[in-house]
Amino acid sequence: MSLKTQFITERVGVELIDTDKLKLRDNRVRQKISWKSLQPLMRSLRLFGFSQPIEVNNKNEVVLGNRRLEAAKLGFVDKIPVIRSNASDYEAIQKELFSDLSTEKLSLREKAEAFREIMKQTGMTKYALANYLGLSHTSVCKTLSLLNASKKTEKLIEEGKISEKKVAMVLYRLKDKSKEDYIINEIIRKKLDIVQAGNLVAEINNPEIFKKHFLARIKAFKTLLNNFEEKRKTIKLDEKETAEIKAALDAVKKAF
Repeated sequence: MSLKTQFITERVGVELIDTDKLKLRDNRVRQKISWKSLQPLMRSLRLFGFSQPIEVNNKNEVVLGNRRLEAAKLGFVDKIPVIRSNASDYEAIQKELFSDLSTEKLSLREKAEAFREIMKQTGMTKYALANYLGLSHTSVCKTLSLLNASKKTEKLIEEGKISEKKVAMVLYRLKDKSKEDYIINEIIRKKLDIVQAGNLVAEINNPEIFKKHFLARIKAFKTLLNNFEEKRKTIKLDEKETAEIKAALDAVKKAF
């Protein structure tokens, strides 16, 4: 046992428990903890011990300290200092959420599920929850919208093809939810950043915005053509490049 851990256990209410007797709560906020992220913490625990006891309930389930427990298991730490808590499921989620929000270690999905659970346990509205957590209403609503993602979109997130942040933005702003798959696929295909993705959603929501953006692009295209005409004699194009330009111009003509 390290000196630090020994010092902690001398505090009133702190006890040492075998590591294998402790477990994670099924309804914990953070469901996935990466092995890689635990390495520094594991080394710290093995060298210096625990600076704070893990908080557990009467079932030996962790209320606060999930990462420390998992790191201790990886580091073959046989005993852990704990302090007992009478926290309800709601209070446990609340404590964990506040702790992880302050360190920004939660994924957007984990935050959304925690928000939903707190609202379910307390009957809070989205506005009340935002005020309670000290967050903007928009931030809370945008985060919660991620829970409405289709199975197809969820799979694309898991595969790393699109970020949770972009999906949350799309689902929060998109009026016609039936267009979710189309927009998500367009964002991936065109490799749009968050601003460009937002513009795409705005165009889908409002044809007038699409018209405004389209006319701006036409104006820019006209300027580009003028510049090209001025430099035409100094630019050499092969047959393939010439065919591509003609095909693009023909497409414009057909549209009108």
